[in-house]
Amino acid sequence: MNITAFSMKNPYVVIALVLVVVALGAFAFFKTPTDLFPNTVPPQVVVITVRPGSDAADVADKITQIIEKELNTLSGLTKVVSTSRDEVSSVNAEFDFSKPIGEAVLDVQNAIGRVRAQLPRDILEPRIYRITDATRPLVTLALSPKPGSTKTLAEIRLLAENQIQDEILTLPGVADVDVFGGHQPEVKVRVDRDRMAANGVSIGEVAAALAKQNVSAPAGTIYSQQKEYLVKTTGEFANLQQIRDLPLRNSNQGLLRISDVAQVSLGEVEQRSLYHGNGKPAIAINVLRPDNGPTVSAIQSLKGFLPQLAAQHPDIQFEITDDQQPLIDLNVNGMRGSLWQAVVLTVLVIFVFLADMRAAVVVSVSIPLAFLASLVVLWFSPYTLNMVTLSGMIISVGMVVDASIVVLENIYRHYRQMKHPDAALAAREGTSEVAMAVTAGMLTTVIVLIPVMFSGGYSQQTMRPLNLM
Repeated sequence: MNITAFSMKNPYVVIALVLVVVALGAFAFFKTPTDLFPNTVPPQVVVITVRPGSDAADVADKITQIIEKELNTLSGLTKVVSTSRDEVSSVNAEFDFSKPIGEAVLDVQNAIGRVRAQLPRDILEPRIYRITDATRPLVTLALSPKPGSTKTLAEIRLLAENQIQDEILTLPGVADVDVFGGHQPEVKVRVDRDRMAANGVSIGEVAAALAKQNVSAPAGTIYSQQKEYLVKTTGEFANLQQIRDLPLRNSNQGLLRISDVAQVSLGEVEQRSLYHGNGKPAIAINVLRPDNGPTVSAIQSLKGFLPQLAAQHPDIQFEITDDQQPLIDLNVNGMRGSLWQAVVLTVLVIFVFLADMRAAVVVSVSIPLAFLASLVVLWFSPYTLNMVTLSGMIISVGMVVDASIVVLENIYRHYRQMKHPDAALAAREGTSEVAMAVTAGMLTTVIVLIPVMFSGGYSQQTMRPLNLM
């Protein structure tokens, strides 16, 4: 028994399957993550090494070349790009698409560990960053004081790096928050040389006293017969007054404190960067998603949380200066609009050529069913609803409609040629006559696309979602 005979004999089974496809497709339409493009950025790992006071030539000779030479031994490596500047070495290792980003990061960490002894001792610890599609910020927020507010940008940055950052990280779909824009707060201790000389205090004593006191560390364990107690040394400064009251020495003349030889104030780190949002100085926050995480839903959750955040900080102005969602919505909605326009135009074309509204309606049913079935497949796949997968849907819907028109026209031809018209017989004969040719034509297209799915590299990453549809 072929598919046509089974369908005609068991119409309720077909109706049930159609309803299942409609239900799952409608659910997938609202639940499938939406993005602009599929993930096409190859796994990349960047090693940043800082050596204060070193010029570019020394950085290239003593840091960059050593790291680059070791990274070239890693498996799956396709390209290494390095940059040496004054005080900073940057080495970007790009790997093949088949290498997981976690494995790439681990290989780079091990490579840095092998050459760590060959690097200069006065470098800062090398920092390793992973580069993926998730590195591109979803949203950039600009935080600035409202007119009449007494808050400074340094105070706003302190809030952004603590309370605001922690609150944003609790939102669904948000993996990381990056705060930048300068104005980093810093405690400044300005010593008075005359007072130091009068009290016989050196700058080293002041620095040692500050470093020794500003510490929080475990101090051991006390055991008793019934309990044990963890002992902790707490000496971190809670406010500026505690720094001013810090004793330097105790002599016959009394207790000498920091405030006796220096002025303590809250200032800013020397400006090495700045940010302007919508034409005014501000502190910026980049919101990032996890690898393969949803884009649009994460942006929507952040935008929904902004009014609450603004209510908690009424003297801070929150503005969105960069946002991926408008571009994604513009392109995806445009592709969806094109799909529905294709449905209408197809029905009109069928009606014009077959001159039968019933035939046009029958074929038009296959269009949304094909679209919903593709959405179900996409929902269970690791891909998102983007321009590539939507293009694949449009192509697949076109193939289904093309086959539907051929089969329907052949059924109508058989029906009109019968002396005693029998719709069921015409459906069986008309379908069986062209079924093999239609199936062969569709399989030919599928077979041509299969090698592209396993071509490797950028082509595979881009075309596999399209071919899946």
